[in-house]
Amino acid sequence: MTPRFSIPTDDAVGPFVVGLDVGSGGSRAAVYDASGREVGTRHHKVEHAFTTAADGTSTIDADQIVEELCVAMETVLDGALPGPVVGIGVDTFASSLVAVDASGAALTPCITYADTRCRDQVTALREELDAVALHDRTGSRLHSSYNTPRLRWLREEHPDVFSRASSFMALGEYVALKLLGEGVLGTASAAWGGMIDRRTGEYVPELLEAAGVSADLLGAPRDPSQGQPVAGSPLAQRIPALADATWIPVVGDGLTANLGIGAVGPGTWGISTATSGAIRQLLDTGTGTLPGGLWAYRVDARRTLVGSAMSDAGRVLDFARTRFAIPEDVSQIDTESLLGAAPQAGNPLVVPFLSGERGTKWRDSARAVLANVSASTTAEDLLRGCFEGLALSYLRIADQLREVGGAPQRIVLSGGMTENAPAWLHLLADALQTPIDHVAISRSTMRGAALLALEQTVPDAERAPIPVRSTIEPVAAHADYYRERLARFEILADVA
Repeated sequence: MTPRFSIPTDDAVGPFVVGLDVGSGGSRAAVYDASGREVGTRHHKVEHAFTTAADGTSTIDADQIVEELCVAMETVLDGALPGPVVGIGVDTFASSLVAVDASGAALTPCITYADTRCRDQVTALREELDAVALHDRTGSRLHSSYNTPRLRWLREEHPDVFSRASSFMALGEYVALKLLGEGVLGTASAAWGGMIDRRTGEYVPELLEAAGVSADLLGAPRDPSQGQPVAGSPLAQRIPALADATWIPVVGDGLTANLGIGAVGPGTWGISTATSGAIRQLLDTGTGTLPGGLWAYRVDARRTLVGSAMSDAGRVLDFARTRFAIPEDVSQIDTESLLGAAPQAGNPLVVPFLSGERGTKWRDSARAVLANVSASTTAEDLLRGCFEGLALSYLRIADQLREVGGAPQRIVLSGGMTENAPAWLHLLADALQTPIDHVAISRSTMRGAALLALEQTVPDAERAPIPVRSTIEPVAAHADYYRERLARFEILADVA
């Protein structure tokens, strides 16, 4: 189990901030001191689940999220702190949309990043617009995860709702509307919607026209420095301990995932290994022309988050458990021997696209492929092949990220999948041919939201260093194996 990166309340150094995190599985809050450590046991999660359907629906009630966050904040602030709460940092799952009427009421549930009902609009937009030029301009693809096709779908399929909307908000922006009386949209959250210019921070006219909206129907992006005082708001009335705090504009969880594990320095990559996976780098230099497999999301006038993601990381391990007769408790297998062994040409080759492909070619219809399988292949061989396939998925993203920011000087990694099978990092380090620091921290995304609040409200306080659980060194002799496998991987992926 990951050691808790925390400090007892009596030893905590004020002032304090609250971190809020809205993920696919729940809404969470925790209190952090000025050093960036979680305070005592002051964390709380309210679990939830998306509403899904066979037509591609993936939604959640936006007002439910507002109440969940209030309950979580009330819980973690129950009892005195040795200092004031001066900031609230907020992240949500990326790319969300809520239609809101003139009274501030939600006309739709929150449409999540996983909703694919706008796939026909994606196809039409790719034919109408210069997708390559727009990708370089916005840092995002014409894809069902983003808001241009989503808005067009709403306009075409639900014109009554569309016509009644006085604004279209990201989830965190809607939360701010309800709690502060004003929608507060972070630049990074707007960027995750896929409609702003990554260099200027302004909405792209061609996308506004294609979606059928004007810029005044969308929130004005606000950088982290443009926080909103809580004083006098409904939130201050409900939770007086927050009356003197500043609400930092909402950002996407990819940014806070990097901040939370310390992946912020020059040449530092952050890798996430949860249900999905990603590699990200926070740059404070220009990114130039963007490779086709990456996204680049503006954070503020100085910083851009560059990287790419895959839909299937930990999900592949869950698939292997249920389909290949792998014990639910992977610790029953000698994973150190299985995953720490030198690669063999006879290993199965797995393209792990169980949920379609995001990075690097963004093909929704792509499917998983298992190759090099024979009658003698065992369940353990298939598990090894799945982990190698994940390592190759990260490698193909890494190759494009090197084109933008150069070779990494450091890689920092966290995530629940790795907690279950830490030995797989041997494969990942061999594929990337770079040492990997596996950091010992939990709830890293929420911590990142808190650090963003500390950056704005307590900028001069010294932050506690994040402990490194282990550093995994690559084996240089294994590099050629993964390069040869990657070439075959791409051939199979193209026909999947």
